[in-house]
Amino acid sequence: MDDDLAIKQNGIQLESDPVGGFTIQSANRALKQARQANHPEDVFLMLIRLAHLHFRQGHYAEAQEIVAEVIQNAPPESFPYCDALRILGNCTAELGDFDNAEIYYHQAIDIARQSGYRYALYKCLHSLATNIFWPRGQFDLTLAAGKEALIQAQALQLKDELWFPLSDIAWVYWSTGQLKLAAEVADQMEQVVAPGSLGQGFTCCLRAGLVEQSPGFLETALPLYQCARSIAEATGDPGLNAEVRLGLCRAQRAAGNLAAAAAWAEDAVAVTIRMGYRQFQAISLIERARTALAANDLTCAAADLQAAGELAGQLRANFDLTRISLYRSVLLFAQNTPQAGDAWRQTVHLIQNYGYEFLVEQERELVLPFIAAGLDSPDTDLVKTSKDLSEQLLRVSPAALRVEMLGGFAVWVGARQVGKEALRQRRAGELLALLLCSTGHTLTYTQVTEAMCPEKDPDAALDFYHHAISSLRRLLEPDLPDRRFVCRYLKVDDERIKLILPKDSSTDLDRFENAVRAKDWAKAATLYTGDFLPALCDADWTLPLRQHLTDQFEYALVALAKERLLADDPAACLDLCRRVLLKNAWQEQAVELGMQAATTLGDRMTAIKLYQRLEKALEKELGIAPQKELQLLYTSVRRRSLK
Repeated sequence: MDDDLAIKQNGIQLESDPVGGFTIQSANRALKQARQANHPEDVFLMLIRLAHLHFRQGHYAEAQEIVAEVIQNAPPESFPYCDALRILGNCTAELGDFDNAEIYYHQAIDIARQSGYRYALYKCLHSLATNIFWPRGQFDLTLAAGKEALIQAQALQLKDELWFPLSDIAWVYWSTGQLKLAAEVADQMEQVVAPGSLGQGFTCCLRAGLVEQSPGFLETALPLYQCARSIAEATGDPGLNAEVRLGLCRAQRAAGNLAAAAAWAEDAVAVTIRMGYRQFQAISLIERARTALAANDLTCAAADLQAAGELAGQLRANFDLTRISLYRSVLLFAQNTPQAGDAWRQTVHLIQNYGYEFLVEQERELVLPFIAAGLDSPDTDLVKTSKDLSEQLLRVSPAALRVEMLGGFAVWVGARQVGKEALRQRRAGELLALLLCSTGHTLTYTQVTEAMCPEKDPDAALDFYHHAISSLRRLLEPDLPDRRFVCRYLKVDDERIKLILPKDSSTDLDRFENAVRAKDWAKAATLYTGDFLPALCDADWTLPLRQHLTDQFEYALVALAKERLLADDPAACLDLCRRVLLKNAWQEQAVELGMQAATTLGDRMTAIKLYQRLEKALEKELGIAPQKELQLLYTSVRRRSLK
């Protein structure tokens, strides 16, 4: 048992710290010493270490030659034999031979399970996920292997290595558009990666990718990519070097900086060719082609798609092949070639066959105009193909909505913040807010017109209703070409409109009311950032809700003040009471709590002033005096202040 543990610990040191105090030269010296001492086990371990060092530097042929000695001489059920198969699988995968790499991984997994080598089992599952299933576009299998690898790593308490399987899981979520889940996993990665480590580099890339297209995202993304690039250059890791450049290409393209995007794509292609990284070479060519499409450079796009297709075909990289088919279809439509229809049919087949509907969603701005063109084609087969593709979009859940209505009005559709002009256009923003505040997010035609345009005659009201809905439709999905494309956020007929909220949608209004219901007064006080929809203060339908929310906020502040006083924090209690009285000078409970807090602090003058302001306000506005209990408290404070 002790020997097994020692071997496993050596394996852990080898992977978590690839250098482990060794360079290739020093590892060679240690291997020579082990041979001279005639210690076979030490020889095998040092061969594995040396092979790993060569692998991390991209010296795949050297690594394969080294582990071949282990496979030839080590016992077939031993830990070194298992490690050798895994490294051989890694090298074979990097060279693009996924079929044989998968065989090596499964052989190693079988040995690891039989011998109880849990560390190798974890590493093989991770390698299977990242080197086989991921390049093939088998995202479900990637996720399953990544999650099992994570369970094994957690059981072994490998905190420094948890980021490996977490990265597998996060990138699946990111690639398939499940950004909230990707962000949650990124949070877990940040808790376990060491500063300056390879894990931090990939975490930075993931974080940068998650903020793409959010307002001002480059200010956040570029420093993250710079950090990742420094780590990539320091470690020489081929995957991170490629991912940094690809990420910068995507970021600059999303920001509209096509020249910068093209430069980074060019750099990515050069780096992957130099490192012999065929999988990332295909991806780099695809990104360069996508950037050329955005710049309307159809000749360059066509050449890169052709080259990428040849590589991806050899690697059986199904997701890459589907992207290539999609971009090629767009390209052929733009060139108005007869092959466009067949290309679209092939694209739809690939998307349906592999379950990549999310890809059309991610590229909707590029794709939707060409679907619309296909619907207008005289080719009936092409019309059907385009219709199938548009219907697939309906099956993909759209981006979540995030709406803030307290203290202002702001709307995000996914990472995209809706502009103020779009919110004001034909009062589309007001209709959205009205729907969000309605039972079941549903309104009849009559409810909409009575709330938003009660002064209009029936014909004008109907016209207003349709124009407001049309504007809201464009606000939520501005890239829809025409009315043949259904807005996934709205279900509309002549009599009723329903807002369909995707998963993970939220409003600050709901969060505030949930906090009040949960009696989480501190959270409620933080969430209430101002009155409800101040820009619509003259809209009659907002008045009752605005007053209700103001009352709830006041109640939350008073309840929180009471909690702070009971918790022996009179200063916080007094501050909260003052916040209440700024909005409602008649709030007697706030005055009472404030007086008690001020007295506890020894500040009787503040307590007296609080009462006197209340007394004056009540007399002036209502012609009444404060409650009897408050009068008695005031008398008591006055009496003590005179002593």
